[in-house]
Amino acid sequence: MLCLKKRVAKGERFSGRKLSFSLLFPVFFFFVHPVSDINNLEKTTPKRIIDSNLISEFKISKQQVFEQVFGDAVMLDTAIVQRVKSEKPGTRHYVDRNNDGKPEEVWFIDNDRRHNKNNLPILVKVIDENGNLEATMEPDKCGDLWIADWNADGLVDAVIDYEDIDGDGDVDSMGMFFYDPKNGLRVWWSRDDGDDNLLWYDVDYVYDQSLCQYRTHFGGDESFCSFYYDPGKNRWIPFSENPFLFYDRNKDGITEEVIRMAGHGNDIWSVRWSFDADNDGTLVQPRNFDAGITALAPGWTPAETKASLKITGKESEIITIRGIPTGWVLNRKTATDYLRQITWGRVLLTWDEIDLNRAWNKANDTIDRWEGVIASASLDSAFYMPRVGGPDCGPYNKRYELVLQPSAPNDFYFNPADYRIHIKYADKAWMDVDYDGDNESDMYYNWLDTDNDGILDKMTLDIGHNGVIDDSWDMDISGVKPVQWTFDGLNSAYAPALASMPARKYLLNKALMAVLISIRKDVAEDPVWTLVQKNMENENFSGDVSRRLTFSDESILFYLNLVCDRQIVGLKKLKAGADSFWKAFYAARGNNDLESMIEMLCEEFGVETPVQDYREWNDRRKNQPARQRVAWMENPSSNWRWESEDAAFRFYDGHFDLFGKRTKQLIFPRFAEITKENYHYDRNEWGMDILEIGNSSGCGGLILYVDGVAYPVRTESGGYTPVFTGRLIKETAEEVTLEFVAKHIVPGKPYEVRIRPTVFAGREDCRIEVTVEGNSAEEKAEIGIGLTSLPQETFIFDPQTGIMGSWGFQNPEIGWMGMGMIFPADRFARMDEQPNEHRVVMPYEKGKPLVYHIQSRWLKGLRFSCCPSAQDWGNILKVKANQIKK
Repeated sequence: MLCLKKRVAKGERFSGRKLSFSLLFPVFFFFVHPVSDINNLEKTTPKRIIDSNLISEFKISKQQVFEQVFGDAVMLDTAIVQRVKSEKPGTRHYVDRNNDGKPEEVWFIDNDRRHNKNNLPILVKVIDENGNLEATMEPDKCGDLWIADWNADGLVDAVIDYEDIDGDGDVDSMGMFFYDPKNGLRVWWSRDDGDDNLLWYDVDYVYDQSLCQYRTHFGGDESFCSFYYDPGKNRWIPFSENPFLFYDRNKDGITEEVIRMAGHGNDIWSVRWSFDADNDGTLVQPRNFDAGITALAPGWTPAETKASLKITGKESEIITIRGIPTGWVLNRKTATDYLRQITWGRVLLTWDEIDLNRAWNKANDTIDRWEGVIASASLDSAFYMPRVGGPDCGPYNKRYELVLQPSAPNDFYFNPADYRIHIKYADKAWMDVDYDGDNESDMYYNWLDTDNDGILDKMTLDIGHNGVIDDSWDMDISGVKPVQWTFDGLNSAYAPALASMPARKYLLNKALMAVLISIRKDVAEDPVWTLVQKNMENENFSGDVSRRLTFSDESILFYLNLVCDRQIVGLKKLKAGADSFWKAFYAARGNNDLESMIEMLCEEFGVETPVQDYREWNDRRKNQPARQRVAWMENPSSNWRWESEDAAFRFYDGHFDLFGKRTKQLIFPRFAEITKENYHYDRNEWGMDILEIGNSSGCGGLILYVDGVAYPVRTESGGYTPVFTGRLIKETAEEVTLEFVAKHIVPGKPYEVRIRPTVFAGREDCRIEVTVEGNSAEEKAEIGIGLTSLPQETFIFDPQTGIMGSWGFQNPEIGWMGMGMIFPADRFARMDEQPNEHRVVMPYEKGKPLVYHIQSRWLKGLRFSCCPSAQDWGNILKVKANQIKK
């Protein structure tokens, strides 16, 4: 049984009128891009959001706008402001306004390194709205109101409201409130529908797209909306994001489906709707959308761009924010069914064939897009489609299919003849190819519906994109099957095709190359194939992009398609092969019968049938040069350090210490170079020492018990001092084992404790093996493993699983962190609680080494740091314990 013990008082969120507030955002619209190719509706802002008497005539200040919703909560007491400013940054000031002996507020200066220097110092006032704040303890992010004052000038600039709706002690929704000179008070409101306790990251207590989007979750099951406050109606009005919906369809913690509605009030202007069709998103790389549609409201035309879809209460929900209702917002539970039955004004299907869904041509924005697939505009006047939102994925290497005037709700189908999913009744379908990343077109594909039956039945290819058709072929449509616009529908059609097609295309390419060489010995290697063979490395692709393309099955299929099509054109230009061969060859091509195509090539040109070695070739291509993924170092005074790219540890005088990292990397080989300031403070780019150990074990330090008497295996002030020696036992690129030997532990007795920590590449934990020597049969020897007690912590203990840990807080510099130890449950004897540490005690049997693991997480170092809970940390330790057992 997992036991969580908190060192904080329990309480309920205040039932009275909540001090209106939500998470603050800067005036930053990540969905609005003032460019000529964007939908004009995207740039529409309300003409009157706050009464003109308040804005135009009286020039109401930002402070007064916050007061409209939050009242006295955002009126900062001048005396407290001055007192907080006079103290050291980070010092907590507790305020007990009703003199009941329990604080309702805590104030402090937050100069955390994530904030912009021009806004420092940031004064923060936190109001305890769930009744669990105690003096000396930290406020929480699951029920408190956080108010931020940039430059500590006494005026509010941002507010974040964290809510625990279901009372389970973790965040369920959050509002980020900010001031917009045009629209007054606005809020980004987000909800954790999947209860994974991960929501939005902030800088300066607001959301900044460039600084926050990578570390904001935007995943799993989640929703968010944008609102502005209309004081005349006392209502939050939906604006632009109405809403943004993320769905985790297979419950793996990753979003497979994302919908973004854009509109104002009850009017919906457009929808973007995307999927991870091949289901290759991971917890490490959770954003991997492959396909999406962009749909404009019914009635939209290039001449009538203000068309909108009117939503009603039937398909909507009303949210209450700080006691104030919102307008109608599309209900996530029924949204997909509702949207599927709409006949849209114009629809564009986008398929990311190269598997690189990133902002196009933006050097400083290289993350995988969280918004789904954002299509580039089509500026052809006959096939016009504006861009909806941004940044878009670009004009190249994406398959676009445009339906100009849909007459019915969208229909989709899978055609085995080109192993692709298409939208029915496309008026134009195309793919502009830039294979080498130089932003110039190299090839251009068209799909045609020659008989206007709604099914694409012909492809054309223009190599060089010079207006000359180099090749064309008919596609068999007899095997076409309908596909539902759902994750299961798309995945069940696309995933099997993706699993089989790369190997088949690879073999066809081998046959084509053999034929070309048999005809002309000096035939030049195709440049696309050369790039593939070089693992996509060239002057245009960054190392990250090259690796991404090399390791993606979708990418390799994309490039093998290009190579095969180019090789076929090259073979035709040699005027080789009989007419009957080409007729039969193209018939097979139209059926995607690659095996028959290979057989005909070999028979017609007298070459041997190629050997299928795709797996071996692909493995060789993906095989990266061995690199060091673990490291160690020794400093004077037996200060030993070791690490994987995921975690770092230190051993000194018997204490086990922890380092927190912001990114996966090895720090010890370059420690002096990258550590510019004292690593006990959060002032270095890589991270910091995250544990103040004092006179305790740290995370996993040992205590030797002899006949029930405890002898800490460490140096303690005023105590007996063991002697330590250390050495390296093993070092490879993937694993490091050190050994520390402690002697003179028990006065007058020859006990020795041998400690062997091992760190493994790709893992956060460290395995520790302990042996005891010098114990006699007459004496009872036990091993205790210690865990430093934190001033504020939730203690985690599960003897059945074999885990002991804590989630807690030591000081503002370190912030929140988790520590844990995994021990053999079958050897557990008892707990030994001490004032400064927790100890789990196990009997030691001679000749039977004791093996345990230690692990930690630093909240500031997590990509998604808002807002994991102690329960989440306990679950992580439990999963690790079960993995170790296996």
